[in-house]
Amino acid sequence: MRIGVARYYFNMPSEPDLDGTEFDNDRDAKCAALQFAGSLLSHEPSLIRAFDIWRLEVTDEAGAIIYALTVAANDVPSGRPPLTI
Repeated sequence: MRIGVARYYFNMPSEPDLDGTEFDNDRDAKCAALQFAGSLLSHEPSLIRAFDIWRLEVTDEAGAIIYALTVAANDVPSGRPPLTI
């Protein structure tokens, strides 16, 4: 392994990452996790159902969570006004 490269694991509740992937730093692992989650959810939207929460945790080699992405989907009653930001 090269100096400065670490192995990160992208774990989902039903599917732990047993192999991991090497990245130069936490920031690169976080960006890859966002891309992975977006791709996965676009191809398998059934992972999120109404009122369900889907979570992806990125851990380092020691098993410490360095980043967690949580996506929630909620049914909204018809006629409810949109949120204002």
